[in-house]
Amino acid sequence: MFKNNMAAVSLFACLAIGSSANAALMTSDAGYTGPVIDLTAQANGQYNFTFGPVNLPGGMTFTATPSGGGNSGQGSVLGQGGYGLNSNGAFGGNAVYAGLDSAAGYIRFMLNAPVSMFGAYVNYAPGNGNNPLIEALDQNGNVIESYDLAISAPVSTPNGFNAFAFRGINYGQAAIYGFQLSNSYIIATGTVNGAPPVRVPEPASLALMGLGLAGFAAARKRKTA
Repeated sequence: MFKNNMAAVSLFACLAIGSSANAALMTSDAGYTGPVIDLTAQANGQYNFTFGPVNLPGGMTFTATPSGGGNSGQGSVLGQGGYGLNSNGAFGGNAVYAGLDSAAGYIRFMLNAPVSMFGAYVNYAPGNGNNPLIEALDQNGNVIESYDLAISAPVSTPNGFNAFAFRGINYGQAAIYGFQLSNSYIIATGTVNGAPPVRVPEPASLALMGLGLAGFAAARKRKTA
């Protein structure tokens, strides 16, 4: 995915701008009750470049910074397709994800209502670009909590394929409007293996399915009578 290597630089593990005393980096999805990045609509077998905005389910909006230096020059990729991450392996096949197509800039997911925690399944390219950051944003897109993954919680998936690790931020109070990934070739998705989430039918849909099955059973009974 990337072409130019850049020396990693050291950053603070946590930038305490507006930081909550109860804020914490999450390295497991155990107990996670925050929003889920749903990329079902992007599971179309295509590799799309976009700055956004792209509306996602759950009142979520995806955008990317128009940074240069990537393969496309268009900020991000959103969908399915090949993406290499150095020693952490590669992505493709059925995996659907959002990825920063540059060693600089950001991808972000914004909400229309605040939450206390926000996270995703992520991975990044060790040794390419600066150290990867995950950040919690306020309603205006300002950073209120920031963690350097290379220092605080490295992701290591040697030669993996569609391998992710959960990383998130628990702010301790409902003040997070956005989740941002930046500063490196980094990707995010809403499911542990990047597969599109399976939608559970709404109650009305279940009722229609029930009627349909009942009708099928009645027709079969008439045919065999």
